[in-house]
Amino acid sequence: MKDLLQIKASAPRALIDDVTLYLTENTPHGWQEDLTPDGTVVFTIYLENTTAAEAIVQGLAAQWSEVDVARDTVENQEWALAWREFFTPVHAGNVFTVLPPWLAAEAPTGRISILIEPKTAFGTGHHGTTALCLTALAGLSQGGIVKDTGTFLDLGTGSGILGLGCCLLGLHGIGLDIDPLAIENAVENKILNKVGDAFSLDVGSLDTLPLDQTFDLVLANILAGPLKSMAPALVKRVAPGGSLVLSGILNEQADAVVEAYTTQGLPEPGRESQGEWTALIWERLG
Repeated sequence: MKDLLQIKASAPRALIDDVTLYLTENTPHGWQEDLTPDGTVVFTIYLENTTAAEAIVQGLAAQWSEVDVARDTVENQEWALAWREFFTPVHAGNVFTVLPPWLAAEAPTGRISILIEPKTAFGTGHHGTTALCLTALAGLSQGGIVKDTGTFLDLGTGSGILGLGCCLLGLHGIGLDIDPLAIENAVENKILNKVGDAFSLDVGSLDTLPLDQTFDLVLANILAGPLKSMAPALVKRVAPGGSLVLSGILNEQADAVVEAYTTQGLPEPGRESQGEWTALIWERLG
């Protein structure tokens, strides 16, 4: 099995959003993020050792002199097996637990299990933004705000984890992502969780939907920049009385994102934070 190229890019906090956007546009899979005690974020990416991977290394180094880029090779088989050693269940609110398939038999009683086949990224629930969205979803469900007959849109679905959570609560809806490989992973997880036709998946963004289609719940876990620019279009997708959950937002970016949505006539949202990340939650809009 071919070795993988391991890239470690250490970036100061001020460049997190820029580096994240660069990786989103240039890596075929995802990455791991680790926050160090001094505030530096280490992005770890695993790619097949190809010319394209080398281009990413060179691109990171060329764009930001403040980003320290290191490279190494790891055995593909060892990396794949490492998930089984280090993947731990993730509990979100009092409702969800995210598990890999090999731990399905250990699911705690009284909670909804979401099974996720870990890939090189896309979302396993460990990242703060995903955990925040799942916890928000759990709260909306427990508060009776999200009904089990409702519809949802999961924009930037990744592994499908948020859409799967919605389906396992009884909702039905659509997951969209601009990355075809993410959709492939989401389809795998849809089969694992046996949600059937309740979850439709497609490559694309809001422009792939019928112009008048709205949803009882809209979830968008992407980046602050796109969330701001998409505010007018995204607000129109929330059905009267529906709810909106946004994440992928650094704490210091939250006010600017809120302003983009209050300009569209929305009230101040609820805010939940975990580490450096914030989720914004609007309930029963209109």
